[in-house]
Amino acid sequence: MLQRFAFSSIRRSAPSWLTACSTVVSSTLAGMPTKTLMPTPPSSTINVNIQQPQTAVRTRSSRSFRGLYDGKDVSFGNNVPFSMKKTRRRWNPNVQEKRVYSEVLDEMVPFHLTTSALRTIDKMGGLDQYLLKSRHVSTKGRGEGQRTRNRIVQKMKHRKELKKQAIARGESVEDWDKIVLVGKKIKQPSASVSEDGEEKS
Repeated sequence: MLQRFAFSSIRRSAPSWLTACSTVVSSTLAGMPTKTLMPTPPSSTINVNIQQPQTAVRTRSSRSFRGLYDGKDVSFGNNVPFSMKKTRRRWNPNVQEKRVYSEVLDEMVPFHLTTSALRTIDKMGGLDQYLLKSRHVSTKGRGEGQRTRNRIVQKMKHRKELKKQAIARGESVEDWDKIVLVGKKIKQPSASVSEDGEEKS
């Protein structure tokens, strides 16, 4: 018991010469320059390369680029009977030959298109809106959709130029955007003649 008390008292009370040496060493270390093993580059030069996950892109057949397939394509699989003897087969998209009306071109345009594309055309409000906004119709290529889309864009640009020229001449362009549909044709608003021989708008 006495030995344990003596050791604990020695640990608690440090000698004076030890505290003096520690103060001298700390003062000398404070005056010395610090050296680092690996210099850290500035924050502006740090390039963090984060690799994004790669998504597999499904290849499309050349046939689906020709018409309006609305993302549909040939799919493959197996016929599985009761005997579980599988045989390979394919599913073709429901492609139809139809003529669809374009309001900008004012004509019926023939297409090879799927029934899904027909429903999407009705949902988007017409052929022109589908060709201009659909992600399945690209601006490059020689398919039916691309050719018709380029014609629609050229016609809209030409109409815009004619409208600018009419505004420069001082003409009114209020009736330019008013399109009256009668069946599948565009009827321009015409002036009606009264009994007195005067024209009424």
